[in-house]
Amino acid sequence: MMSINTFIRWENVMDILTHYGENNSFMETFKHTANNEKVNLCMQNKFIRSCLEKWLDDPKFNDSLKNATKSKEIRLAANEEFKMNRLELCCKLYTKAAQFAPYKSIESILAFSNRSAIYLRLNKYQECLKDIEASLNILENSEINEQDVHKGQLIVKLLKRKIECLMALKQFKIAKTNWENILEVSKNVYKIPLEDQFIKKYKVLSDCDKNNSNNVDIVKNADETLTEDLIKERLNTNKINLPFRSPKMELCYSEVKGRHFVASTKIEYGELLIFENPFASVLLPEYYNSFCYHCYVPLKYYSIPCNNCCTILFCGDKCLQEARNSYHRWECKQGTSIFKCIGIAHLALRLTLETSKANSNNDQIYNLLTHIDDLKSLELFQYSLTATLLLIYLQKKTDFFEKHPNLVLDSVGNELLHHMTRLVCNGNAISSHMLSDYDSGSRTSIIDESRPRIGTAIFPTSSLLNHSCNPNIFSSNILKYVVIKASRDISKGEEITNCYGPNFRRMRLADRQASLKNQYHFDCKCCICLDPQTDDIFFKTLEGLVCLSCHNEIPATLLDLDVNDTVYCGLCYVRFRTLDYKRGLLKADKTYNKGKSSKSK
Repeated sequence: MMSINTFIRWENVMDILTHYGENNSFMETFKHTANNEKVNLCMQNKFIRSCLEKWLDDPKFNDSLKNATKSKEIRLAANEEFKMNRLELCCKLYTKAAQFAPYKSIESILAFSNRSAIYLRLNKYQECLKDIEASLNILENSEINEQDVHKGQLIVKLLKRKIECLMALKQFKIAKTNWENILEVSKNVYKIPLEDQFIKKYKVLSDCDKNNSNNVDIVKNADETLTEDLIKERLNTNKINLPFRSPKMELCYSEVKGRHFVASTKIEYGELLIFENPFASVLLPEYYNSFCYHCYVPLKYYSIPCNNCCTILFCGDKCLQEARNSYHRWECKQGTSIFKCIGIAHLALRLTLETSKANSNNDQIYNLLTHIDDLKSLELFQYSLTATLLLIYLQKKTDFFEKHPNLVLDSVGNELLHHMTRLVCNGNAISSHMLSDYDSGSRTSIIDESRPRIGTAIFPTSSLLNHSCNPNIFSSNILKYVVIKASRDISKGEEITNCYGPNFRRMRLADRQASLKNQYHFDCKCCICLDPQTDDIFFKTLEGLVCLSCHNEIPATLLDLDVNDTVYCGLCYVRFRTLDYKRGLLKADKTYNKGKSSKSK
């Protein structure tokens, strides 16, 4: 069993339980148990349940709880960085201090207040104003111990900073109102005199007349940041409802292909086919501090932490509240540490939380294939263990079942398992940027995938696209939305296809077939797989070599360069060292990278 002081990785727990299942009669019982009863079977097993409960209770997961002491340590470290004028690092540290600070505590006030000072130094006036408002809101609506902070002095300091921001933004009317407020507060409320230099600098606000042109607010033009609200606004302007599906796409069904899309009329290269928001999605743990947990907008400067855990960040209060009301109340506190360990199972939980709302949109998820009957017993056992873990988590660590008294434990466990198996075949990656496509003149789209995958999602409409090793669409992401366009002209009656990963330009036929069979449980019969000769010609062109003397094609390929010391030309009868070819390829790579770098500049 588990040691109290040593954290055991989830993979190791899975190994322990797999070993247990394989070395007694449990696995045989599991194999003969109906799929909708497998999680319940695991729940009823004392050894399995005990192991999972102890793992969930590991003190390691308390690392995601608020911690005032740690918040103070980080804030003081940020103060030292401030003395050395390392403002960017300082900003990140104050953000981290705010993450660990208990909600509406003195530490949260000081973290936001100090960060506002950094924003002011960086000329980030809007961000500065947000932090000032957050600090003032806590100061004015919470009981603050005067021994920890002099409330009056801090409020006056923040109000002064606020006026400085408003003046920089040329918001004179609001600045005048705040000027009158600070005069009242400093003189009559807290008895704190303002410095002569400050009064002299901003006394002009007292002389502003209502009819004076200087009294008109002029907001500085800022770069328009791509946000979820902006996307919805643009879609509304263009009268596009989500999820958008081109009217040129006809949903069809056949025994062989299942549900699939066919072009009802000719589709031109580059046409928008699908613009879809995810039914459910999760941000990968390594990006919790880089992107908003809810909308996935990059967090370049401003962010706010969750009120109850120290792990994640949001771009603003709207996303925080939407996440809290939708799913995060069930995932918060220790949950954010637990979900870092279990991979795609987190999305299965998110799906279960979403489908528990019992609305008509759930059918589009339930209709997606699970391939649960195609899974090997051991694989399905491990999925069932993870589903059992999540079920125990909801039961012991949250009030989910108290808030949903109509839900039955067994049914939720079954839901978790089936969602997990759905995601294996229907989960989609979310990239951190809009993928770039370059038209080479041959109508072949070259996709730049240099940016990392930051999340995983399930898109019900996009999931209906069947696979082809030579697809006719390319997809990209705008925040967490998926955008699908035609990568070439698509004829009327032609199926619209996606690529699930194995592309004929990257993998040989046998490798593609094996990969698809292993994960998606089908034998690919796309046009390129049914024509092995075309597949061979492509790779021969891609990997083939020419003679360094007569420049004719030789039988050798790139693979031979790693196996043989020399290659031979059958036309001019000259033998060459493979090292000469490698040097040429290295030079070509350097030229290519230099050109690519120049293009990006």
